[in-house]
Amino acid sequence: MHPNLPPPPSPQWPALTTAELVGRKPESGVFAQLPRASISVVLEDVRSLANVGLIFRVCDALRVERLYLCGITGHPASSEDPRPRHVQDRAEREITKTAVMAIPFVPWEYHESAIALLRRLREHGQQLVAVEQAHSSVAYTEAGIYRPPLALIFGHERAGVTTAALQAADLCVEVPVFGMANSLNVAMACSVVGYEILRQHRAFGLQPL
Repeated sequence: MHPNLPPPPSPQWPALTTAELVGRKPESGVFAQLPRASISVVLEDVRSLANVGLIFRVCDALRVERLYLCGITGHPASSEDPRPRHVQDRAEREITKTAVMAIPFVPWEYHESAIALLRRLREHGQQLVAVEQAHSSVAYTEAGIYRPPLALIFGHERAGVTTAALQAADLCVEVPVFGMANSLNVAMACSVVGYEILRQHRAFGLQPL
């Protein structure tokens, strides 16, 4: 161990152990009653089950209001799921791999039509924010652009957010890329933009767990 490091809080390593981190968490019933960030996330035709799982994990970390899974986006099994059993089982298995233990702690819904959902969210006063590289995009870090409650819209990994969803959005933000790849992974982009909104709005008063 480096001599300049402070004394470790655990016997073997200066970082917090998994047991120490788990010990700081509230009971699940208490967690369910905690306030949430004024952010929802809408996935429009996200095809990768691994990405869906990662976004569950990001949404748990951000403590968002709700995650909406739309179109071809895979989703965990539910009591009224019309999909064949083997499809449900595969989706549950693959999403859980990357979501780890986050699924029970993220309120979520499946909707066949993202556009119909976006109309409903606007009617309920949510600002619709597409995360996409578009001619009308502004930097995701620009001050004062986010007006919660808001819904972040993410699209298909290759095709991106659809034209209809972009036209429905009040705002389009872009994460700059300084390398040769065209964009960040959709789950990475969700994390980057989500934490920027928390930063700009002082985490909506939420306390870290």
